[in-house]
Amino acid sequence: MLKRRILEGICVLAALLQAFAAPATRAAQPDGTPAAAGVPRPLMRDFMGVCGHYFFDGPTYAPAAGLVRNYHSLNWDLDVTKPYSDPPYPFALNRVNWEDLYGGWRKAGLQIDACLMSEGIRPTAWATPEETAYGYGKAFARFFGPSTRGLVSTVELGNEPGEYPDDRYTLIARAMARGLKEGDPGIRIATANLALGQSARYEKSIKCYEGWLDQIDILNVHSYALVGDWLKQRRTHPEDPASPYLSRVRDVLTWRDAHAPGKEVWVTEFGWDAHGSEGAPLEAGVPIDQRPSTLTRIQQAQFLARSYLIFARMGVQRACMFWYRDEGAEKGLFNACGLISKGVKQPAFYALASLRQNLGDCAFSQALSEEAEGIYAYRFSDGGDHACVAVWSPTLNGDERAAEIELANAGLADFRFVRAVELATSESGDKEASVELAGGRAKLRAAGMPRLLFFVRKAGG
Repeated sequence: MLKRRILEGICVLAALLQAFAAPATRAAQPDGTPAAAGVPRPLMRDFMGVCGHYFFDGPTYAPAAGLVRNYHSLNWDLDVTKPYSDPPYPFALNRVNWEDLYGGWRKAGLQIDACLMSEGIRPTAWATPEETAYGYGKAFARFFGPSTRGLVSTVELGNEPGEYPDDRYTLIARAMARGLKEGDPGIRIATANLALGQSARYEKSIKCYEGWLDQIDILNVHSYALVGDWLKQRRTHPEDPASPYLSRVRDVLTWRDAHAPGKEVWVTEFGWDAHGSEGAPLEAGVPIDQRPSTLTRIQQAQFLARSYLIFARMGVQRACMFWYRDEGAEKGLFNACGLISKGVKQPAFYALASLRQNLGDCAFSQALSEEAEGIYAYRFSDGGDHACVAVWSPTLNGDERAAEIELANAGLADFRFVRAVELATSESGDKEASVELAGGRAKLRAAGMPRLLFFVRKAGG
C-alpha cells in the first residue's frame, strides 16, 4: 500500500534531518456483546486523536483532537547495527530536541502516543536485538514517561511491522516492553496493528503476544473502509456492511472480552482519501492506488465524524484518524487523507473540531437507532444535567431521511430541548438544524453529516 511509502518516507526524512537539521456503565456493542468491565467510556475530548509526525503543529490541530499519535522511528534515536548504547536524549541522533518537540505538543493540551517504528530497519540488521530493544525501551520510558517528564503516555510496539518474521518481532517487542515497564511502570503499552489470525504484510498476529500479554495494556487495530477487489476496489462509507471496516474492530473487541477483559482497544488508523472537492468517477480496471478517489471532501468529513461516533459506541477507547495533512495529490492511496491539504483547512478539520467542541464533555451512553435503511441515533451525556443526541443518515451520498426520536426512550423525558446544529464544514461554524418537537418526540431530517440535538435537565427533574 502507498501508506507504506509515506511511512518509509518518514524514515528517509530522519536520515535527511540527520544530515541537514540544526542542533462507565457496561453497554451493549453493535453485535449485542457487552463492553468489557472496568473500561469506562471516554469523554469525546480525550477519545478523538489524529496521526501526526515531526512537522505536526500542536496548537493548529488541538481543536480537532486531544491525542496525537506520532510515528517515532527507532532509527531517529539509535543505530541498531551497533552494540547498544543509550540514546542521547533529549536529542535525537540528528540533534532534534525531543523535549522541545513533544513539550510543545503537550503545552497545546495534547496527549502523545509514540508509535515506535522499526519500519525501514531490516530484521537482520540488529547487532544485539534483545539487548538493544530492552535498553531502548527502558531509556525511552525513563526519559519520556508519565512519571518523569510526562511527555509520552502511551507507546506502540511497532506500526505495521509485517516485514519482520513473527519470531524476530516477538523477541524485539517483548524485550522492549519489559524495558518500557522497568523504565516507567506508568507508561502504557499497545500492540502493533493486530490480526486475530495469522500475521500478514501490515499486521501482527495476536499469537506474537502469547505468554506476555500481561505487559500489554492496549490492543491496537487499523481499519479502512474499502470494498471490491483490487481493480474495482473503492472507498465506501463506514456503515457499509460490504466492508470489513467495522467488523474488523468488532472482532478485536469480542476477542478482548473473551480473552483479555479490562484491556483497552484502540483504532489508531482510519481515514479516507479525497483528491478533489467534487470527487471523481470510478475508473474500473485501474488499481485503486493509481486513480483518484470518488469521494468529495465533504464525504470525507462526514465519514470521519460518523466513525468517531460509531467507535465510541462500540467501546473503543481511543481513535486516531490518518492523517493530519496532505499535499493535494491528484490520485493514489493514503495521500489525500489530511485535515489540512496544501496548507488549507479542509471540511474534515472543521467537522472534527465542531464534534470535539460540542461533545467534548460527554461520553457515549445509549444507542437509540442503528438501521442501515433508516437512521443512526446515539445519545451522549456528561453524566449530569446535559445530554446530546447525534443523528445521521448512514449512506454513501448523504441521502436525507426522516428521523424521529422518542424522548422517553432516550432517557430525556425530564430534559428540555435547547438547540440543534449540523457539524461545521467551514470556518463559518455550525449550521442550525431544524427540529420539530411534539407529542414527546423530536422530528428532523437526518443527513450524511451528523446533526446534534442538545438537551438540559429541567429544574427539579
